[in-house]
Amino acid sequence: MDSYINIGNLNTINAELSNYCNSACPMCPRYDFDLNLISEITNNSHTGLEIIKNKIGSKVLSRIKRFYSCGVLGDGAMNPECVEIYDYVKSSGTANTSLNTNGGPRNTDFWRSLASTGTRVTFAIDGLEDTNHLYRRNVRWDKLIENVQAFIGAGGKAEWDFLVFKHNKHQVDEAEALSKKLGFKQFIKKDTTRWDDFDSDGNWIQRESIQVGDYALEKVERDTEAPGLDITQKYKVDNDTFKTRKIDCWSYHNNKSEIYLAANGDVSPCCWLGDLKIHESKNIIKDYTSININHNTLEEILDGEFFRELARGIQGERDAYRLQTCYHTCGVANA
Repeated sequence: MDSYINIGNLNTINAELSNYCNSACPMCPRYDFDLNLISEITNNSHTGLEIIKNKIGSKVLSRIKRFYSCGVLGDGAMNPECVEIYDYVKSSGTANTSLNTNGGPRNTDFWRSLASTGTRVTFAIDGLEDTNHLYRRNVRWDKLIENVQAFIGAGGKAEWDFLVFKHNKHQVDEAEALSKKLGFKQFIKKDTTRWDDFDSDGNWIQRESIQVGDYALEKVERDTEAPGLDITQKYKVDNDTFKTRKIDCWSYHNNKSEIYLAANGDVSPCCWLGDLKIHESKNIIKDYTSININHNTLEEILDGEFFRELARGIQGERDAYRLQTCYHTCGVANA
């Protein structure tokens, strides 16, 4: 059985540079179903520059096409070595580097320095001054705009991602106009993927609203023209039959050859598995050090049992690993 990803074919690394975050977005996987912060996977790790140098290295970075940090459990800008990491990755030969952020962390000097690395930044801004904070809790509008202006003003290329809810859908056009005024290269409205989640008993629940303090975060009717990626809506896999479904894994079948590196050092095929320790049965992986880059080389991890078993499961072998995250996000209905 071939391994899931051969290190020689690796072309994309999604690195969680930090699992610290300045914000408190209610649908973030940092929080459980009842909006309690999950301390086991948050506010305890940064991906250090030495890890990037010694465990990934310039040889791998010179071959891959893309290095990015999409921010699954934290905001990459919170990493004290963020600029130095992107400097090293760029100097090693990786052409395409990017960072997703809520735009609230750090000062304007940091954002000007990041712009100098040539790293593209996607700012998650879900509304305007009176609404952005309803989802991006704790992000100050004035500081966010100062940081945006510093980054773009220093030559940085920026994208504005706008998650659409009932409370901000009337502001999409105004926000897009502001994005052009500020110098964003692109404005994208999105449907969030996170309405559906595992409850405290491990059941997959589909929600229409979430109570956050004294207001309800409400779902809007899906916009089929928006590029939001609600994979569970596409496949509609239910609790009773998800383990019988075929997995349409974009990382495996489309030969994207991507890995996700968590801030604690765990390596998995994609960011959907970034909270693997929380949503998957503990007996799936008996020893998490076996997939941790602090304890193994990247090649050893990719050639190890976890990635080999994932490949067997995707190819339909029923005695292989059965990860409920894979089935709920990429399981194909009626397959």
